Amino acid sequence: MNEITNYDKAVEIIKTAILQSQYDAARSVNEKQLMLYYGIGKYISLNSRKCFWGKGAIDAISERLDKELPGLKGFSARNLRYMRTFYEEWSYLDKYEQVLTDTNVGNLAPAGAKLGVLNWNQLVPKQIEVPDFSFFAIGFSHHRMILSKVKDINERIFYIRRCAAERYSREELTESIARDDYHHQGSLPNNFLQTLPAAEQAFRAINTFKDEAA
Repeated sequence: MNEITNYDKAVEIIKTAILQSQYDAARSVNEKQLMLYYGIGKYISLNSRKCFWGKGAIDAISERLDKELPGLKGFSARNLRYMRTFYEEWSYLDKYEQVLTDTNVGNLAPAGAKLGVLNWNQLVPKQIEVPDFSFFAIGFSHHRMILSKVKDINERIFYIRRCAAERYSREELTESIARDDYHHQGSLPNNFLQTLPAAEQAFRAINTFKDEAA
């Protein structure tokens, strides 16, 4: 019995290392995914808002993606529109955005066309200047919820930070916004996450990135 007990520390150390590694990997993937969604959103916005694509283009593109990439999740017409909103609401973060000249406009792809390498490289930023480090620490569904329910930029940044710090699930984020935590910051409890064991913190963190492709 004592021998088994003596392994508790070793198990906890290894478990924490595994979970932390998994979180680091998930966070890296999440950052790349957010940049992809931001780029796709920009591409769709520039084409659809400026009427280079006809009505129904986004639905048609989504259907083609579904046929050409069977099993692909997260690129329904609704989600493509969410990506457009994601870009448009944070478009000012794109410090490397090119001014569209007549030449650039001519290079925009018509409806149904595949994303050309030239077009993609010209129109999509390789990086954006995020308002806070936490921006890449929460999933797309969390961003989507914040954008849909919170309009003030300072409030949005607050909920991004809060969500990242507390590793909120979507349900917890919804409750936080409903409580109007932004306007009750002085009465909020100290960081609950810091009271949990390291392994539990990492596990909660990993769970915040689950189901992002749904």
